[in-house]
Amino acid sequence: MKKQFLNIAVVLFLSIAVLASCSDDNDSAVSAQFVLGIEAATGTDIVVAVDTITSGTISPVGEGIEQPVWMSYYQIGKTLVTTGYSSDNTLTGYRIVGEELTNLGSLVTELGIYGVVEVDETTAIAIGVTRAGYEERVFYTIDLEDISIKSRFSTKIDERQEEGLVAWPTGVAIENDKMYVAYYLMGAGEEEDAPAFSTPNSNQARVAIYSYPEMEFEKIITDDRTTDIGLYSGENSLIKTDRGDLYTYSTSALASGFAPTPDNPSGFLRINSGTTTFDEDYFFNFEEKSGGYKLNNVVYAGGNKAVVRMAKEDDTNADYLWATYGPNIDSKLAICEMAIVDLEAQTVTKLDIPTHGGEWGMANLYYDGKVYVNVSNADEAYIYEIDPATATATKGAKVDGNWTKGFAAL
Repeated sequence: MKKQFLNIAVVLFLSIAVLASCSDDNDSAVSAQFVLGIEAATGTDIVVAVDTITSGTISPVGEGIEQPVWMSYYQIGKTLVTTGYSSDNTLTGYRIVGEELTNLGSLVTELGIYGVVEVDETTAIAIGVTRAGYEERVFYTIDLEDISIKSRFSTKIDERQEEGLVAWPTGVAIENDKMYVAYYLMGAGEEEDAPAFSTPNSNQARVAIYSYPEMEFEKIITDDRTTDIGLYSGENSLIKTDRGDLYTYSTSALASGFAPTPDNPSGFLRINSGTTTFDEDYFFNFEEKSGGYKLNNVVYAGGNKAVVRMAKEDDTNADYLWATYGPNIDSKLAICEMAIVDLEAQTVTKLDIPTHGGEWGMANLYYDGKVYVNVSNADEAYIYEIDPATATATKGAKVDGNWTKGFAAL
């Protein structure tokens, strides 16, 4: 991998434009290169560097770097972090150094990584989880300067062996001297226990709180107005606003993997900055205020606004289970739509984006006040540019492949 990246660095940067104009008329113009993780039509992951994502066609054919397995992508500060999904425990970092895209190195973790969270521009927390069983969850603190593990912290979070359930972390946020870990309870899949990924006890929202950086467990807070927070491979279910408040989202959806389906509605809760309790005076009942939609994934876009992927479902139809995990779904079966929510005003504004397939998470880039997302089905894949301020969406570049799995602007 390192040799591949070094060998093509020159090629990648023949097309890079990282330019600043310093004239009296315009002293803020910047043109940036984007790096995309694309699943090609063959099913192979390719990292491709492009100059624009708002027009034309982006093709991985004969371009970029083939990845070793099915990958996940994260931008932490100025570093692109890639990790293998379920079958590869290698984490690799890439950064622009001296105008060249440089492989900073790789490390191997004992557990598969299902989330990478920014602490600061040079430090991340990677979350190691087993897909079944009662092994502890491991939080790796990663030094992105030399791609090394600074420390490991193991925790059960909320193990309930008597119910056959374990905690699957869906979001982590660090605020002041606390680390907040949102999770859902799923079946451990052990003999005579609840089946793996089943959700027989999900009619409550839960967040575990630890001291930071000591990583000492303090307490679990709960709320009965909605359901388990986040979803499998969602990874961003704790949304930190500009002023430090934390919002959580709950899907309550069969289509997002919850079976049995909880009774409580899909919605948002809030933990006010500097507190360790849910705000009793705040509950955004998304299901009610959207006219029956349920949340799937959420991307914060500044100013207390967020872009949401959502879906309506028939939760009595077993065929809806995991229906939001199909980026290449038949267009006639696609159920995902998108909207802008104002977390403070509790409003929902539907976007003019066609019904499409979902993803494992929600690949996105918040860049220069706009949010860029993947919109795909079995017939086509596009990148859409969303303006949260005007609640408008514009079709951008066409992707010659299955879907865009990761975005970065380095």
